Amino acid sequence: MEYLTKDDLQKMFLAASKRIEKDKEKINKINVFPVPDQDTGGNLAKTLNGVREAIEGKEFKDLSEFSEAALDGALTAAQGNAGVIYTGFLAGFLPSLNENSVNSDKKDFSDRVDAEKLAIAFEKGRERAWQSIQNPKPGTILDIIDATVQVFKEEAKKEKNIVVIFKKAVKKAKEALLATPEKMELLKKANVVDAGGLGFLMILESYLEVLTPLFFKTSISGKKPSGKSKRFVQMFSNRYEVVALIENPRFSEEEIKNKLKKLGNSIDIVQVGNRIKIHIHTDFPDNVKNIMKNIGQIQTLREQDMAKEVVGEPSIKKVSIGIVTDEIADLLPKIVEKYQIEVVPFKIDWPDGENLAGDNIYQKMREAEKAGIKTLPKTSQASPKEFLDAFKRQFEKGFEEIVCITLSSKLSGGYNSACQARDILPEEQKNKVFIIDSYQVTCGEALLVLKAIELIQEQRGVSEIIQELKNTIPNIYVYAFLKDPKWLEWGGRISHSQANWIRRLQKIGVRPLLGIKDGVVEQIGFRFGVKETPEAIFKEIETKSKKVRKNGKKIRVVITHCDNLEEAEKLKDILKNIKAEVSFINLTGSVVGVHVGPGALIAGWTEI
Repeated sequence: MEYLTKDDLQKMFLAASKRIEKDKEKINKINVFPVPDQDTGGNLAKTLNGVREAIEGKEFKDLSEFSEAALDGALTAAQGNAGVIYTGFLAGFLPSLNENSVNSDKKDFSDRVDAEKLAIAFEKGRERAWQSIQNPKPGTILDIIDATVQVFKEEAKKEKNIVVIFKKAVKKAKEALLATPEKMELLKKANVVDAGGLGFLMILESYLEVLTPLFFKTSISGKKPSGKSKRFVQMFSNRYEVVALIENPRFSEEEIKNKLKKLGNSIDIVQVGNRIKIHIHTDFPDNVKNIMKNIGQIQTLREQDMAKEVVGEPSIKKVSIGIVTDEIADLLPKIVEKYQIEVVPFKIDWPDGENLAGDNIYQKMREAEKAGIKTLPKTSQASPKEFLDAFKRQFEKGFEEIVCITLSSKLSGGYNSACQARDILPEEQKNKVFIIDSYQVTCGEALLVLKAIELIQEQRGVSEIIQELKNTIPNIYVYAFLKDPKWLEWGGRISHSQANWIRRLQKIGVRPLLGIKDGVVEQIGFRFGVKETPEAIFKEIETKSKKVRKNGKKIRVVITHCDNLEEAEKLKDILKNIKAEVSFINLTGSVVGVHVGPGALIAGWTEI
């Protein structure tokens, strides 16, 4: 076999996941380094299971797409030292498969991996694996990776058959594994080999089994990797393990290591794109989590008491809190899906607009204007039953408590509907639903939901989350500029003369500014000397956030628009000037949008 295809690699990765899941307890039993928590096999299995979920049953158009999916799955699921180190290996290995591709005019070989390319990929994987560890030590998984890489580097220069090289690499990796006790006194004392190293050897063996199914009948009947282990008292240098996946990190890997090194050991860090996985053993989990929070947006966080795990007690700090909100928050579908958020719909009634052309309500409103239709859509709040159904669905998913965030009670009865729904629940569930009036709409409400997600991911208790959300509400600011006041005029919210007055101001560069104040939409000021809406909103955010930014804090922004994506994208680009974190851009929901009209641009911000 001279080439591997993406299909071969897919089979190899699936086989590796199956093998580690099957033999994880064999790995767990010999786990004594860096701590005797007996979870190396389990953590490696979870990591590879993340890869499996990302690639199983899927067809990929090319090797690049496969590599991205597999690496994303590993990074998301990675747990423990071995899992994070292996993910580091994949972070170098997988992208390298797409480099130095061979192409010709007659045939495209870019999706084929030959021995030389595989050797380069293994070397890049080795480099990233070593970089992921704070203090690499001999006698660990790194030795087995090194041995494998050395074989591929030497053999790929003279041998084209990948199977032949793999067999030699597995043999060398096994020798390196059996030598680990001679390099680490702790392993020798326990009469075991390195657990992570055994896991990596099993992965290599599973690869080879796919390429040559008869491999196991001829190769594993020899000396076993480990004899009977010896039990002895081993102390934990640090009691807790904290693992976090963070998006948009504000610091480099080296800076993060420097921030964490005084708080513990076994620090492993792997960054792929805009996401970074961090692992640490510590006696100060709260301090570590505070640092994690300041590094970037926490996607997942896991805290484990390793001392409890060893004696079989529940060891993972678990917070089971679901979120319910309404569609006025204008969350992206991927956020709703990822965090299993229940979104309660509001109603829109517009018989005259049903047959109008357009992909969204704003395009239909423009068509209505052309057709001379004077009626506008009518909106109504969600009913208590719709909130009740959302609460029930969250409990059915297994969430033990629920945080419900609604739009401002001064603008809609949605908050009251949620409260009524909670009162209908059985007594044992009623006291587990906590309802927050956001005093906001659209992107302002979204910012509060994002804050709730962040707090839940930080494993905060529900009482602390509620208090933090209440503290955040007064520090959320929302601004909106209209494209044309005629929609407010059409809806009877301003007079014709008021609409003309606003138009005249816009022509001379004066932009009337709408905002949310104490839960109500009000005109909160003007911006002078600007003619474009994105610039006007940017100036407002820049001015009002200056004190926050001067104190060293960053701001988070959410942008929504009423069929005005071009200006929304322009605002996002301008916000780079103050290093604002723009969480997302989305279409403003119909319930809010029909009041401000097509072309309106809305942005909300808060400090993070």
